[in-house]
Amino acid sequence: MSRPMTPAGMLPGRRPRSVGVAPVRLTVAIAATLAATVPAAAVGAGPASAAPTPTATREPAPTAGPARAGSAAASTAAGTIVQLPTGERIRVRRTGGLSRVSRLPGDHTPLSVVTAGGHVYAVPPEATPYLGRGLDLSLFDVAALARRGAAALPVTLSFTGTRRAVPGVHADSATRGELRSPATFGAALRAAIRRDPAGARAAGTPVPGLRRMTLSDVAGAVAEPHFPMHTLTVRLTPPAGSTVLGMAVLVTDADDSRAFSRYVPIGPNADAKISVPAGHYLMVGDVVTANASGGFGAEYVPIAADYAVTGDGQTAALDADDATATAGFTTPDASTLVSVGMDVVTTDGTHEAPPGIAYSYAEEGQVRVQPTPRPAHGVLELDAYEHRTGAGGDDYHLTAEWLRGVPADLHRAPARDEFATVVDTVPADGSAGGVSYGRGPVYPDLRGAEEIDPPVAATRHVDHLYGPADVRWVASVYRTADATTGTGDGMDSVPVRYRAGRRYPVRWFAPALGSGFAAGSPFPRPYAVACRTADQLSLSLAEELDADPDHSGSVSPGDTTGYEHLTVTADGVPVADVADTGSVTATVPAPAHRYRIEQTVRRAALGFTTASTVRSTYTVASAAGAGGPLPAGWSCDAAGADPTVLPLLTLTARLPGTVATGGATAVVTVGHVSGVAAVPATGLTAATSVDGASYRSAPVTALGHGRYRVTLPPAASGTAVSLRLATADAAGSTLTRTVTDAYRVG
Repeated sequence: MSRPMTPAGMLPGRRPRSVGVAPVRLTVAIAATLAATVPAAAVGAGPASAAPTPTATREPAPTAGPARAGSAAASTAAGTIVQLPTGERIRVRRTGGLSRVSRLPGDHTPLSVVTAGGHVYAVPPEATPYLGRGLDLSLFDVAALARRGAAALPVTLSFTGTRRAVPGVHADSATRGELRSPATFGAALRAAIRRDPAGARAAGTPVPGLRRMTLSDVAGAVAEPHFPMHTLTVRLTPPAGSTVLGMAVLVTDADDSRAFSRYVPIGPNADAKISVPAGHYLMVGDVVTANASGGFGAEYVPIAADYAVTGDGQTAALDADDATATAGFTTPDASTLVSVGMDVVTTDGTHEAPPGIAYSYAEEGQVRVQPTPRPAHGVLELDAYEHRTGAGGDDYHLTAEWLRGVPADLHRAPARDEFATVVDTVPADGSAGGVSYGRGPVYPDLRGAEEIDPPVAATRHVDHLYGPADVRWVASVYRTADATTGTGDGMDSVPVRYRAGRRYPVRWFAPALGSGFAAGSPFPRPYAVACRTADQLSLSLAEELDADPDHSGSVSPGDTTGYEHLTVTADGVPVADVADTGSVTATVPAPAHRYRIEQTVRRAALGFTTASTVRSTYTVASAAGAGGPLPAGWSCDAAGADPTVLPLLTLTARLPGTVATGGATAVVTVGHVSGVAAVPATGLTAATSVDGASYRSAPVTALGHGRYRVTLPPAASGTAVSLRLATADAAGSTLTRTVTDAYRVG
């Protein structure tokens, strides 16, 4: 199950693709993608000042297309695809300082995603016997892996005695090497476990003589506690009669989770000694057991709540046999289980990014949790997720949460009228390789999970959604134009609340109106898609927008280059000039200048026949300290104090995909990027072209509140019509967008 997105994601309001989980659930990251754009009308010069002499800082160019053999990471429309050291590939998204993880469509292999100590780790079962001993936890730090993006993973090695050969690793010296074949390394781990499941954990290393393998050059802060620390022994008893692959415990200070949060691997002696400050603790055990063939069997989650540490020499005991509760759902109609997930979150109840463990697995009953009363100190949260497919092809996405402890019965059987129904439709353009649909729940504190299906031929899809009143749903849709190269495009939504018993139509790419700044609020962490400080400017544009302001996305170019171009000038002086990315951070002068932002996305180069080229031009006056202040709780990628938001315009349009020969109308909405106080639009002009060169004005009627009706003229059947829209506001900002082949006639 592609899932969890616990805090540590992306969709409207996309971060730089060079970043990208959607959360740690499978940690699925939810993605916020931005979008919005237009070629522009001229504006008057800004206040006079010294000519700027800015220099651009370009985001590293993303690796195009699917991850190549041996590649650690590849940027895609859905974030960054990261290859774990054991060969599994996951998607990592990073937004607002949080990393979120999701599996790729159709991948339902077991995975645990752990959030602890400000890090997110994705741990497959074959690594658990060696975790904390032969294999350092840093090897599975998803943010560190996403940053690498190299063909090989640099590792530090230590041996007992002479150096040994490590499968998949090329040794540069006695202590340094490169993991060049994660698939080979992972296969060696799985083979060792199959040969002797119990012996793997006893050995503590997949290669005799390998004492430790660590991700090289990992930045790690030295802990300097400003309070006394006490030695605590944590003892974890494995389940009777089971073959244990690995054990660990997540230890969280329930009085202040910032003071202590650590995921502690436990060796064959079944205990670990750690230093913690005095206080009350929540402890979550993580015991992975093997099935008869040495593969993943079940995971046990014993829990200790309200454990008080008052001094040295204490022992906290957890017993896996106490973990007996399993989660499950029954649907009103017959359905087949696709995947299940669960997460346990522990926090002090006050601070963000709570530590937690998210589990993704294939069968009900594979994760068993200890029934636990509501803690007196801190908060213990449990969520369960399930994805099922009905006989007619409809999907069921179900979730339940428990916030007052863990009951013994975690099964739900919702009635038919407790479901909301969502019908997704996608234009066929760009869908030659299939369409992947995904949808998952998001809770108020960003707990949640997203399940993304493998590509299917259908351009219409039905989801039935069940969850508590406080849950919202985030969706992702990806179209593949060329399955071989990975070329395609994807869109995500911000979370939407659906009411039980109702039916909701949702149109995606309806039609694609190009690229630019997203009109909706970024998710999951609000940040400014266009902002500045005294000496830096940060812009984050999307390559995909449609008529829904809460949708935005980006393209996945395969091996194609030159499909996108972004330039920024200040009173005509170049600030930035980058290709194949919509994100840039550049050095700019503090005095006032009129900035011109031009973005071109050549979608035809990627196989699309509608909106084949989209050119957008923005102009805006900006100076240090000018513009709206950054909203409370938002972030800005520009370095420096007191960031402000650029008052850039946005356009969304409900264009028909196909227009009758006698013409039609479309409604266009003029707005601003999120975080900007609304400034009245002064008007909209529209023009159409049947040859892509000569444009004729189209009638526009103001409807009020930034909405305009555009009359699309008659044209011959089979004609592809291009559209140019231009707008301005009372503050002098302008936006012009030209969409080649915006719609077709007949």
